Amino acid sequence: MAYLGIDVGTSATKAVVIDSDGTVLARSRVPHPSARGCGPGRADPAAWRSSVIATVGTVVETLGTNAPAVTGVGLDTHCPTALLLDASGRPLTSGVTWDHPGLAGPTADLINALSPDEIRLVGNHLMPATAMGAAYRLLQSIESEALSAATTFGLAGTWLGQWLTGQRAIDPTQASYTALMSSTDGSCRWLTDVLTRFGVPPHQLPPIRPSLSVLGLLTRDAAEILGLPQGIPVLVGSGDTPAASYALGAAPGGRPLFIMGTTHVVSNALAEPDPRALALQRSDVRTGQWLINGVINGGDALADGAARLGFGTGDAAVARLVTAAFEAGPADPGSPVFIPHTRPERGPLWFDEPRTALVGLDAQTPAPVAARGVVEGVLFADRMIIESCVGADQRTLYVSGAFGDEPALPQLLADVLDRDILVVDESHLPALGAAAMCGEVLDGRVMMPPQTRRVSPRAEWREAVAERWDHYRDVWCTVTGVAPLDTLDEAKTRNLC
Repeated sequence: MAYLGIDVGTSATKAVVIDSDGTVLARSRVPHPSARGCGPGRADPAAWRSSVIATVGTVVETLGTNAPAVTGVGLDTHCPTALLLDASGRPLTSGVTWDHPGLAGPTADLINALSPDEIRLVGNHLMPATAMGAAYRLLQSIESEALSAATTFGLAGTWLGQWLTGQRAIDPTQASYTALMSSTDGSCRWLTDVLTRFGVPPHQLPPIRPSLSVLGLLTRDAAEILGLPQGIPVLVGSGDTPAASYALGAAPGGRPLFIMGTTHVVSNALAEPDPRALALQRSDVRTGQWLINGVINGGDALADGAARLGFGTGDAAVARLVTAAFEAGPADPGSPVFIPHTRPERGPLWFDEPRTALVGLDAQTPAPVAARGVVEGVLFADRMIIESCVGADQRTLYVSGAFGDEPALPQLLADVLDRDILVVDESHLPALGAAAMCGEVLDGRVMMPPQTRRVSPRAEWREAVAERWDHYRDVWCTVTGVAPLDTLDEAKTRNLC
């Protein structure tokens, strides 16, 4: 037996095949840069489809004669992108992403349509990224013809599942980001009164089905395109961050996960909802669990910093930046301070516009010292979101990212956080989680988490980092106009400086 996990991310599709013991048999990654080439706040599902076909084709080729042993398919997708689908699951137009410039007005309308009790049931900090039901009203104005022909208004996971099985659904981890689902009472049902007031026909919404359940069987057409056995079960699946957390056995009071990609995300499992609505919040893969997430545009900020300092563009430039920062040693109080909010932020920092600055840089600043200031600035912002979402007793974090054998960024992160971190060297963690869900649902097998390596903060750096942390918070407050976030227990409100 073998299980395939497909992860449709923001910038690429990844696929992993594991055997019944959780051993990875094949993995692949195929970018889809053209997905965001159809205008601001839009996404082209045709690019996702092409990358799914290519990446699954690669793992099938790797498996060779063992490909028929694949007995199930698990799914996860990035979130949130709203789509209009016809009865066959075909997208009728490009999707609307959370950062579409036209979503602000419809989002305000949706929030105003919710009563206080309904807001508590939604259980999220409401803004375009977490109120994607507002995209329905936007689509009424910009894609009226497509909307009139649509049978389904769903998210990216709805499209992927219907393409593979012919069945439509949405799981609670993604429906949590619509502001149309009741989450905090555990019912995971559409709020029908809200749908009526906001004008969303209930029949156009896909059924909400558990992540850990079978959506349907792989159709003949999809099987032929992907090179997989026809009729194997396909799971409902989840969002990408919940899938990654699942792969590591996320549980209340356990180790949180920090993902360092294009976006930096901390994910922490809770046994009951967090009523503060400060962090992003969603129902988890497992019934009766919730996830809170803190998010910054960390990967984008590192790329921006690398370009600002003349290291170039692309992944190689960021690697050069990080290497220079690592070799510079601890920054002294006079080193530059980088405030890294290059884009609007999705919680819990909640910036609706970029707030970026590089303070204290001049022509005499050595390049390694400047690099240290930039990398440190991103990691200090990471520390803010981690400390606002993670309990004081949760001292060790899982950390996932495309680190390879390079020790620099994990070590710098451990130093800045003043925490032990367990580095997960699996580069396809959400896809691995999607595949592992198959093992549990289809055969009752709960896979062991992937191996990790521990990285501890360097004691000789602790005093210098503490001084820089205090200085950074002061500069951050001056640049952003907002008081720095404190701990999970203390971060009840956000006050101006």
